[in-house]
Amino acid sequence: MLKAIIFDMDGVIVDTEYTEFMLQKEFIEKLKQHNRPITLEQQSETVGKSLNDIPEIIKKLSGTSLSLQQIRQQYRDFFHQIFSQVDFVSIFRQEIKNIIYFAKQNNIKLAVASSSPLTHIENILSTCGIKQDFDLIVSGEMFSASKPNPEIYQYTLNTLQVSAQNAIAIEDSYYGILAAKKAGLTVIAYEEKRMIVDQSQADYIAPDMNAILQLITQQNLLT
Repeated sequence: MLKAIIFDMDGVIVDTEYTEFMLQKEFIEKLKQHNRPITLEQQSETVGKSLNDIPEIIKKLSGTSLSLQQIRQQYRDFFHQIFSQVDFVSIFRQEIKNIIYFAKQNNIKLAVASSSPLTHIENILSTCGIKQDFDLIVSGEMFSASKPNPEIYQYTLNTLQVSAQNAIAIEDSYYGILAAKKAGLTVIAYEEKRMIVDQSQADYIAPDMNAILQLITQQNLLT
């Protein structure tokens, strides 16, 4: 029986993953110390990675002589700057409210398990008016290893006191899907076609929140 639905946030609840991805390209270009183009496939390696892990990929792609610590600081400043200007409500996937309503009606617990910083998660959920609907909010910064390490999902399940067999994860990135699968969850991927993201490990792929809700109610995921 379904007892919990666990959401990733960026790229699932809000379309921030693509927003960051597009602006991130400019950041990499400014650091780049070679003339080779950065392909969509190469940059897509950052999708679903934590704020702490992305700078390692940026250093590799840009070939910059800056230290990893310098890139991390610059990227954190960049991250906070771009998201201080984003209208989160405009990229909020409003149809999640249908899933929230369904969960409340069926006594299903709700959680967010995101690689983003906790302040970022809570700010977005509060701005979109749904923070109070979640039983648990978990940030990847609480753990030494980010997704695809399954620890964030294992912790979330343990805290909710729900077994993996009775929970569903809603993810979009390859790393997030892999983390949830390693933790033993059924995974529904929120379909992403603008970036190169391998979602083949998910149990299901759905184009929007309403389709995700249909999967939950029609594919025997409740039993």
